[in-house]
Amino acid sequence: MKTRVFLFTALCLGLAGTATASAATPAAAGAALMQPDGVADRFIGAGNAPSTLIVYSSPTCPPCIRFEEQVLPQLKSRYVDSGRLRIALRPTVNNAVDGAILLIADASGLMRRDATLARFRAKRADIMAAKDREKVLREIAAQSGVDSAACDRAMKNADALRALQRLSDQAYNDFGVKGTPSFFLDGVKLHYDGSINSFSRHLDTPPRG
Repeated sequence: MKTRVFLFTALCLGLAGTATASAATPAAAGAALMQPDGVADRFIGAGNAPSTLIVYSSPTCPPCIRFEEQVLPQLKSRYVDSGRLRIALRPTVNNAVDGAILLIADASGLMRRDATLARFRAKRADIMAAKDREKVLREIAAQSGVDSAACDRAMKNADALRALQRLSDQAYNDFGVKGTPSFFLDGVKLHYDGSINSFSRHLDTPPRG
């Protein structure tokens, strides 16, 4: 028990400043946006798709969860499957629980990562309401095939945690991100109204010229 508490406390301390990072200057996204710091993009969709959507999303953010569960499937069926769009979901750390979830998801393996994140999203309310959040996280991790020893290794992976922090700090400090979810379509920051209309009004507009 002491070992678990120590690990989770250390994780909390390591992430204490990430969520409050302020945007110094809303830098022009463009080419810089396509150079993520710390964590490489994992794209959904064809590499030669004419449009690229960058999504900054954190696993405990309710609007992020609604996007990933409700709007993302619509984007996939309407634009990704047709080759019109590719999407990169960039993991963003806003609190210690985000960090723990992302580290555990990576520990579950590339083939199971998305399913692991979905399992954590489904249990978000239970996690945030728990007095012992780490206990709940470990129980969900076990359901994803990440045993106690693997959980320990994941939460002690300082290099992976620093990489997640760099990616999150870049979003907040360099690209003018003020919260999650945040969206950049072809380098332009979008206003998100909670529906697919935020994207279709741009993606369905024929290119000029």
